[in-house]
Amino acid sequence: MATRHRWLLRVSGVLLALFGYEVIRAWIYDLVRLPGIPGGLTTLTAIMALFSLTHAWYAVGGRLTAIFFALSAGIAWALEQFGVVTGLLYGGYHYTSYLGARLGEVPVLIPLAWFMMIYPSYVIANLVVARRPAGTPSGVASLVALAAASAVVMTVWDLVVDPILSGPDARAWIWENGGPYFGIPIQNYLGWLLTTFTVYLAYRALEQRFVAAPAGPVTARVAALAVGAYGAMLAAELLSGVLPAQVAVIGPVVMGVPIAVAVVRLRPSAAT
Repeated sequence: MATRHRWLLRVSGVLLALFGYEVIRAWIYDLVRLPGIPGGLTTLTAIMALFSLTHAWYAVGGRLTAIFFALSAGIAWALEQFGVVTGLLYGGYHYTSYLGARLGEVPVLIPLAWFMMIYPSYVIANLVVARRPAGTPSGVASLVALAAASAVVMTVWDLVVDPILSGPDARAWIWENGGPYFGIPIQNYLGWLLTTFTVYLAYRALEQRFVAAPAGPVTARVAALAVGAYGAMLAAELLSGVLPAQVAVIGPVVMGVPIAVAVVRLRPSAAT
């Protein structure tokens, strides 16, 4: 089975390399003008969402990957739709046309972006808390602890990306009443914690019940791809050229700490 499905790792590796190419291209843009990948943010989000799908398919199996994606996309869209309409969850905000076509009040790209980072955050939280890249041990305590840790790892990403996409250069969404964190209300991050915790709790509860069917050994090298994807997102934001100077310091701390701990856990004994 590992040989037959090795293509999943090859595809996820190619997708991560494509995203990494864009990160490097931005880094050396003033020295060498390399051609960019057409489609901009939409294409890059699709690339990383496909990375998460293919890597998860290898690491936990097709059935759990489908469940994870459906829960992530469905819950994220539903709570975002509720949040935009009512302003009760994340604070008052609305999307502009920057992210393209919408389903209701929420751009179609948003559910993809949620899963794009929900899966790498899941792997990192697993490494940090459970010392293995996938799976939820039995018991309520393990379920809640891993769901909470995953939610924190995912939410700190928004401390970096939101000032970019809601900032003056992109204005992908607009905060109607502003807020103390680069114009963003603190309520937004509480909403993110609630949303991500809900997704992880629902998925991990099912993960405890269903037997995972990985396509092959989930070795330290395999897990490193997911950790690298999370780190690549941080690198892309740091090199965006529009990140506020303070966030360029905050980002490597809030995202760098879970990355560093996960890397320490990446050893052969951490494999499932």
